[in-house]
Amino acid sequence: MAAPSAGSRSALQPKEQMAADRGRRMLRGCGMHPDHQEALKKNRVVLAKELLLSELLEHLLERDIITLEMREHIQAKTGSFGQNVELLNLLPKRGPQAFDAFCVALRETKQSHLEELLLRTLSGLQPVVPPS
Repeated sequence: MAAPSAGSRSALQPKEQMAADRGRRMLRGCGMHPDHQEALKKNRVVLAKELLLSELLEHLLERDIITLEMREHIQAKTGSFGQNVELLNLLPKRGPQAFDAFCVALRETKQSHLEELLLRTLSGLQPVVPPS
């Protein structure tokens, strides 16, 4: 009896792996454009040091970029640097509209210098072709 169940377990593993791969592909398709991810990554330290989150989070919440739970999770982090890092970790996973909404929120919260930094970085990047 032990051998068939061990065999059936190994037969399930490829199916489970395929399902996991499908899930990752779906998330990738719903994520932020690679160029936008790269612009955030190249400016990560500056953003983590300089972002002022209180009003910014409300703008992102209003635009459905983050949820109430995400806002609470971000605010639970210690210190502004930790909170900013948490937001920067979440943003790339929040869909193709997240970068533009983030830029608008920066502008509306009088952090245009950070929006300009991101846009300058974006214009200097070699275009990244998203994986198909």
